[in-house]
Amino acid sequence: MEGSELSRHIKLRLAASIAGVATLAILSSACSAAEKSYATPGALCGKSISPKFLEPFMPPGKKVSVVSRHETEGIRRCRIYVDGKEVLSASSEWLSKESSLLEVAALPSNSVEPGDTVTKDGRYIYSKTGAIGKVTCLAPPTSGERVFVSIRISGGKPDAEALKNLIREYSKKLDNSDHCS
Repeated sequence: MEGSELSRHIKLRLAASIAGVATLAILSSACSAAEKSYATPGALCGKSISPKFLEPFMPPGKKVSVVSRHETEGIRRCRIYVDGKEVLSASSEWLSKESSLLEVAALPSNSVEPGDTVTKDGRYIYSKTGAIGKVTCLAPPTSGERVFVSIRISGGKPDAEALKNLIREYSKKLDNSDHCS
């Protein structure tokens, strides 16, 4: 190669290298915005739960926080936030033992409709954005009440099958727990 042709070739390779580095920088910043910089919680409303049950609902972000409230007797609520936006909320509360799963699903505070999927055992109803389950309490404080749990996905990733698994696991953690007394 002659001097001017070699110089032109070097300039073209340099320009291509700079364009490649710029493209890589843009792509890596886009990827980092879609990643999680936090650990998925290992508890829900004070009950230990494997992070694998919460993981499907956790969006990309930098910071996770969990806020629990037990201000009203018989009702426990908690919310999971990512970067200040609510992702998931869960609650457990004492309701009339005569209440059916479908009646609880019809309450306006739940993200479940009476026509959503009911499990074969009749203990859970779920959709891609909400779920309700019955908790088993062997010695409830009153004979006329039972504990129902609900989970609502508000800013996370909706997933019906994952929500069914989460409501089952969370309900089991509450079976005969301190919330039963």
